[in-house]
Amino acid sequence: MNPPVETAMVAPPRGRPAWTAAAFILVFALHWATPAGPHEWHWLHLVAQKMLFLPVLMAAAWFDLRRTLIVTALVSAAFGLHIAVQWSGRPMVQAEQLAELVNLWIAGPASWAFFRAERLAAERLRRAHADTLLTVVSSLELREPYTAGHSRRVAAYSLLAAEKMGLRDPAFLRLLETGALLHDAGKIGVPDVALLKTGALNDEEWEAMRRHPQSGASLARGSDALEGAAPIIAAHHERWDGRGYPAGLAGEAISLGARIVAAADVYDALTTSRPYKRAFSHDEATAILREQSGAALDPRVVEAFVAVPFRALAETAARHGVTLRVDEGIRENILGK
Repeated sequence: MNPPVETAMVAPPRGRPAWTAAAFILVFALHWATPAGPHEWHWLHLVAQKMLFLPVLMAAAWFDLRRTLIVTALVSAAFGLHIAVQWSGRPMVQAEQLAELVNLWIAGPASWAFFRAERLAAERLRRAHADTLLTVVSSLELREPYTAGHSRRVAAYSLLAAEKMGLRDPAFLRLLETGALLHDAGKIGVPDVALLKTGALNDEEWEAMRRHPQSGASLARGSDALEGAAPIIAAHHERWDGRGYPAGLAGEAISLGARIVAAADVYDALTTSRPYKRAFSHDEATAILREQSGAALDPRVVEAFVAVPFRALAETAARHGVTLRVDEGIRENILGK
């Protein structure tokens, strides 16, 4: 279930507080470096004074109302000190300068309300796109019912691995989740004779199956909202050693998102039953992931994936219709992770 829209915007992304502080310092440094009063650089002093709105607008665009008011108060305090010191003994000028503070307190909350409305609209649009993605995934699962929940599990496993790798950028995680959800969307164009075949594919059927990453990427490129996920979709069957398809990319030439999805895809394929194979246990699957480290899979991704606690993987699988199992000989150890 999606969290409420409001909660999705509480914590400011990394770097933005620092950028706001830098703008505050630079603007006031410039303002104090050009003395008040008539002189040839007075125009620069006036420009710097108008730029006092910059850190307030940055806060309004990036933070919640409380942080916006804090930044507005800090700017007001610093500007008030300037008025008291540099315009001492000139009450009329001081009164005019104080009017700027009134404008600041109007602009700050009003700008925050405007940007908040924009953020809410963008978040609702993102949710609408997410619902569309799930519809596309569900339509594929109707054609290939024995993989029901596969794309959702791959997306959830990918996010768990990304977290273990220390990847926190919200934009990257959104693209990763989108790419994982749509990684098999291109199979919509694969004929049933190949998609639903339980035996070995012939050359023509195999070629049709190999085209699904490019077909899925083409679908994503047709939408501005999904275009960023296209490299993940296109490359999720590439191999670390360069022997994958469709482009034969190797190593870090493969997008990081695609390398993460590839490991999650393999793990889910191993731990679920198919008409042609039984479901492997968690420890069998992770052993195979380790075997493929440096060959099919990125070693760093494998290291992170196998470090994800079994309980987290099992709870994720259960939410999407699969029960992971562990070998009896190591059940006690692995369930303790």
